[in-house]
Amino acid sequence: MLSTIRKLLDNWLVRAFFIVLIAVFIFWGVSSVVTNVGATNAVATVGGQPIEATAINTDYQQQVTAYAQAHNGAEPSQGERRLYAGAALGQAIDRATMALDAKHLGVTAPAAALRQQIFAMAVFDGPDGKFDKTTFNQVLAQHNLTPAAFMDDIARGLAASQIVQAITVGVAAPTPLVQQIFDFVGQERTIQYAQLPFAAANPPAPPALAVLRRYWRNHPERFSTPALRKIQVVILSPALLAPDQTVTKAEIADQYEAEKSKFGRTASRTVEIITAEDAASAAKLADQWTKGANWAAMKQAADAASATAVTFDDAQPDQFPSGRLAKAVFAAKPDEVSAPVTGALGTYVFKVTKANPGGATPLAQVEPQIKAAVQLRKAHRVVDATVAKLQDALAGNTSLDKLPGDLHLAAVEGTLDAQGLTAAGTSVPIPGPKTLRAAIIKTAFATAQGAQPRAITGPDDSYYAVSVLKIIAPVLKPYDQVKTDVLLDWTGDQVKRQEEVAAAALISAMKSGKSFAEAANAAGQPITTSPPMTRAKPAPGIPAKLLPIIFTLKPGEPTMVETDEEFIVGTVTAITEPKPGSDPATLGRIQTALDQAMQTNVLQTYATALRSRYHVTIDAQKLRQISD
Repeated sequence: MLSTIRKLLDNWLVRAFFIVLIAVFIFWGVSSVVTNVGATNAVATVGGQPIEATAINTDYQQQVTAYAQAHNGAEPSQGERRLYAGAALGQAIDRATMALDAKHLGVTAPAAALRQQIFAMAVFDGPDGKFDKTTFNQVLAQHNLTPAAFMDDIARGLAASQIVQAITVGVAAPTPLVQQIFDFVGQERTIQYAQLPFAAANPPAPPALAVLRRYWRNHPERFSTPALRKIQVVILSPALLAPDQTVTKAEIADQYEAEKSKFGRTASRTVEIITAEDAASAAKLADQWTKGANWAAMKQAADAASATAVTFDDAQPDQFPSGRLAKAVFAAKPDEVSAPVTGALGTYVFKVTKANPGGATPLAQVEPQIKAAVQLRKAHRVVDATVAKLQDALAGNTSLDKLPGDLHLAAVEGTLDAQGLTAAGTSVPIPGPKTLRAAIIKTAFATAQGAQPRAITGPDDSYYAVSVLKIIAPVLKPYDQVKTDVLLDWTGDQVKRQEEVAAAALISAMKSGKSFAEAANAAGQPITTSPPMTRAKPAPGIPAKLLPIIFTLKPGEPTMVETDEEFIVGTVTAITEPKPGSDPATLGRIQTALDQAMQTNVLQTYATALRSRYHVTIDAQKLRQISD
């Protein structure tokens, strides 16, 4: 019964875990940059100390690069770039306020804890799997960090973690709340329902002509032409300007060199791994594998030896459970069984079945992607340099057809309905992506005829202006033109009414004292009985519109819902509450999830209080300069 609770709680726990993870990065995450105190390019100040643009630019650029990688090299819009810059500044502010509060409270990081923290980072391990100073210096140099700056950052993080632990140590969800959620998630319900489909009803005979004509007149919204608007539109959009931007081979090559790391391919391996409990067992398995046993046989042999056998597909070095194992995997030749490798979880033997080399993607392979990105960047600059001229021209009451020809505008004029179709039912050719087209149509039907157009910010850093030249009201179509549709609509309404009366009769019978089965049998309606279901796992086949109502009903209480195809009448026949103590593991997981959520709320409140205590100020203009 409670297996479905676990599935739902997985979502809650993951969600709560990521909330806490975000808080960790905000409060004591290792920063990749160090604030340069004393410079003048302060984007913000915290307790009188500046936060320079350079101190947030790395985090900002990482977000922009991640966006480009996820969108085939396309740059984020200006609005998205500003959000990224704001997020990077917010993290820098929170780190700074936390550091000040740690200093105010006298909280420091012991040297032993600092050493332990750094030595535990696998990225600094040498060939022997232990901390290596040469590797340490090399990794820091690759990230433009000095050892002193890095250790200062780690020290601040350790000090901050002590404060966070002290703040959250006693924060826990109350037991009654935990039990209430456990009961809510684990409650099971069984229902019965009857379906009254319109398609199964017997349609009435066609009525007299007078009835149909009256129906036609009484439903003009069904039988009229759509409301139309004749509009003029001008569009200033990077997406439309980008294809016309000239990009030289040299510019593409320069961009490739500047972003070469973005086009790098991380080496990966597909590998079959057996983890044995000890070296002797691993050696026996390796010997059997070397003698020609296939993977299926090795999995059976691993089970017999209390070992585990797993396959890693296209795994990168940081995805392996041991730094030493990762080094051995990437040093191994494909299709050879390795010697035993000792790790924290046991002793490993493995075989690499596929090796994907890393390295930079050739320029020729990514040239179209780079060219498109450079064109779009140039188009953004054209838009940024032009939009003020467009706004000034419109502010001077210039009509759209009289705008200057050097504004890089796309212009279109036409008559359309609210779906963007012409009177003939064809799509109006408004240029630009679908989101921009939808925004223009929405504006057109919210603008009064003759209103002075203005520049409106659209999707993806675009701008547009709309002028409504004429509003064409709906007109009732002649009866002879739509008489077939009138008959079909009238018949459909009668069938729906017929099934609605039958559904209402079932509910009336139940309210008069009959059981659902008795009422349905008397009406000749077949019923369906569901298996027990929970909120997390509905029974298969339950109509979607019935699901939200099921857990609001009392046993025996009827309900009726309408869909596009039928009426459904249903009732709850049984409610089963989870037994106290039936699943202590799940109850514990709920407790943990709620504890973490409450601790996150406390940390958020603390972060807000710190910003007030240390008098944070932000220079909005300099913040915009980072993303513009």
